[in-house]
Amino acid sequence: MNSSTTLKHPWQWGSRSLYYSRLWYCGLLAAGTVSNVLYFCTVPLVGIGVLAGTTLPRRRALIVLLTMWFVNQLLGFTVRGYPYTVSTFAWGGVMLLGATLAVLLSSMRSTFSHNQTRHGLWLTLSLLLGFVLYELVIWLGGWVLGGVHGFTPAILAGILLGNALWGGGLAVVHGALVQRWMPLKDAPSN
Repeated sequence: MNSSTTLKHPWQWGSRSLYYSRLWYCGLLAAGTVSNVLYFCTVPLVGIGVLAGTTLPRRRALIVLLTMWFVNQLLGFTVRGYPYTVSTFAWGGVMLLGATLAVLLSSMRSTFSHNQTRHGLWLTLSLLLGFVLYELVIWLGGWVLGGVHGFTPAILAGILLGNALWGGGLAVVHGALVQRWMPLKDAPSN
């Protein structure tokens, strides 16, 4: 959140308090780690990353994403038996690049997104644009590394649905936490 933003509504106060809290940051780190245990290849980097980008400072959002990606790679190369090939390592880098671009896009908040309804709209738009950006990077990586055959509408729809469920579910949790935080925080003094 931009420090020059005037906080006029309780939702903004609660959202800003949560924005800087360790609770939400650590919660997203935990959710990202758990998502790696539940998914193999299609970990919801965009869904959780975009939510982090819209609800945390950019640096923390990128740390959430990097942690998710690192746990995914660690589990892949140790438990799941990813082959130790240049191509496999390169695919990990392509995934990280695409997801990082999605997080950076979502973290570009304007005053448009500083109320509850508009925040939800920005989150939805960021998720869709971030997913398209992520998949475009994956598709371009596929041309270089081989493997564009997996870009079928059914597969992409399934990946989008998984990301939307994680992002949307955590957005509901975020909204509930903001609502809970609102009466606990006074308006900041300017």
